[in-house]
Amino acid sequence: MFLGIYAVLLLIGLYIIFLRIEKVNHERRVRSIPIRIWVNGSRGKSSVTRLIAAGLRGGGKKVIAKTTGTKASFIHDSHSEQPVMRLGMPNIREQVEIFKRAANEQPDAIVLECMALRPDLQYSEAVHIVKPNAVVITNVRADHLDVMGPSIKDIGRHFLKALPNDATVFLGHRNIMLGHEPILKKKSIDPYISDEKRISPSQMSEFPYIEHRDNLAIALDVCRHFGVDEEHALAAMYDANPDPGVLRRHRVQLGTKEITLVNAMAANDPDSTYLIWQMIEKNYPQLNILINCRDDRIDRSFQMAELIRNRLRGDQYILTGHGTQVLARKLTRISEQDKILDVGNMPPSDVIEKISEFVADNSLLFAIGNTVGYGEELMNEFTRKERR
Repeated sequence: MFLGIYAVLLLIGLYIIFLRIEKVNHERRVRSIPIRIWVNGSRGKSSVTRLIAAGLRGGGKKVIAKTTGTKASFIHDSHSEQPVMRLGMPNIREQVEIFKRAANEQPDAIVLECMALRPDLQYSEAVHIVKPNAVVITNVRADHLDVMGPSIKDIGRHFLKALPNDATVFLGHRNIMLGHEPILKKKSIDPYISDEKRISPSQMSEFPYIEHRDNLAIALDVCRHFGVDEEHALAAMYDANPDPGVLRRHRVQLGTKEITLVNAMAANDPDSTYLIWQMIEKNYPQLNILINCRDDRIDRSFQMAELIRNRLRGDQYILTGHGTQVLARKLTRISEQDKILDVGNMPPSDVIEKISEFVADNSLLFAIGNTVGYGEELMNEFTRKERR
């Protein structure tokens, strides 16, 4: 019996020693990388992470980046990256492994997208793992209210409470800090606030995809802070690989019809979706809105129904994915039944065939909702029909 107790105590002691060694080794790896940038916010984190990394490379720095969004990626440079393989659910300890890989390449800087949703885990990731000397908060939107809400103001408070003391902080919008000034004062933080209005249309037009002005503004501010001039930063950003979930226009051939597809599924929340709707060209003979649903995210279907009722009106509506019947019932109060196509629970190839019969030639198909799983499969099926 006593031998068993001693064995257990020995194992506990060895485990504590192992954890201590791991902690010391991790802190050594962290200190070996002079510039550590942690990107948080509701939307645009992956894009901003890539833009900052590319911009710093434009200034001659060796930069490693890692995104968590549409597809988690370990990014060696602007044209070389690898998927981050996971055996289970995402866990913030993944960032420890990323530092191991990054430190081996001896970079000047590392740019990491925040992994955590829960406020306590955001704080742990920032303060105990990444130890950033610069933090970016892109924006605050009505997303993941179940975890960080119940209000947008609560989300902003959680973002700011996760900041390390005395950190250099960049905010994409002034409203992130409104009402939370005491938190910043207590942490001795005087944030930089970006101004997207200074970004010109000509600067935006150089991107081979649809980028957001506020994303570019905050990325340029970070690059300038670390000594990279705007001209070199921009040139590198234009040339870098974008995130897989980036907003693009696709010309798609559906039988005898040709349509323009804009995939905005990665936006997720209503405010971000509506901002994209305002950005895009809508001079088409017919505006079709495709909403991809998930039966485990019925709350998002309710949000999209409210968005369509109040702000985002199309000529026709197409419901795909799973759990579409909930949204279909709500849309019948907004639109005529023959203007709603419910193709839920159907294979993507069959869905596209039904859509080709439903939409007009040269029309717009604006895809919103949930991208994970079925949404990605459906968009891949569409892009196989893209005109080159």
